[in-house]
Amino acid sequence: MGQFLQPDPALEQSDAPHEQVGVKIRSGYQAISEAAPLMGHSAIFDLIAERLQAVEMPYEDQCSIDYYFDLARVLRDFNGEYNRVVEVGVFMGGSSAVIAGCAERFDFDLDLVDNDDRCLLIAYERIRRAFPECVGRVRLWHGDTASYVREVMLNEPPRRTLLHHDGSHNFGQVVSDFSALSFVQDQLLAVIAQDTHLRGSLEMMEFVDLAMVAIFGADMNYMPIGRRYNREDTRTSPDRFRGNYFLPETPEGMVLPMSANAFHYPHPEARFEDLFPAEVSKLEAAA
Repeated sequence: MGQFLQPDPALEQSDAPHEQVGVKIRSGYQAISEAAPLMGHSAIFDLIAERLQAVEMPYEDQCSIDYYFDLARVLRDFNGEYNRVVEVGVFMGGSSAVIAGCAERFDFDLDLVDNDDRCLLIAYERIRRAFPECVGRVRLWHGDTASYVREVMLNEPPRRTLLHHDGSHNFGQVVSDFSALSFVQDQLLAVIAQDTHLRGSLEMMEFVDLAMVAIFGADMNYMPIGRRYNREDTRTSPDRFRGNYFLPETPEGMVLPMSANAFHYPHPEARFEDLFPAEVSKLEAAA
């Protein structure tokens, strides 16, 4: 059973919070270093980029700068239709910080959901340093998607929610996450899925785009966002670490407005306790 996590004040003065909590920086890639060509096209993105560039804190990003630009644009386009954003999977706060940079402007709250408490603390600290005015809007849920749905979305007053999914990219886990979300589909304005162009080893089963088809059907309606890599790009070949690569000419992410889509899985008669018996058992044990 998950629970809300409190930020760690001990990280506020640290020069390397990732070392303090034990999160390893592998690539060192920082998308904001590539922001120059996109500046001047969006006032909200310009502000976000300037704030993030001013943050003196080691981190790495896993999305392209095009994706972050489009993410801010999507939040702007849906402005006024939602009052909460839920992000599933935060890593070191790349998307979290971009979303947080929009929170005051578009007047919404932000819940970060992750099984790794270390990542939640790092993401929060990055938000705090870049956008201190919005930290009162941010909550940290230490747990999985099913526990968040069961204990937060099904128990708190309903909110109009925009869901950003960048958690596990494993086919089965993505299907599991969205199966849980089907029980609160009336609260969902739109869902955004990241890394829909990712492939890797059979062991990892990284098929986010196909998991979305399994949930929303082959005729799902979506808007592509992020970068498309051409066949000459080295990132369309397996890397030397885990064999990951990007499908050429395939969007990095997709936005699905729920007004134009429907859950094809799980079955409408499915019960939460049948699909997620562990979550129910944990809840009953704690009662």
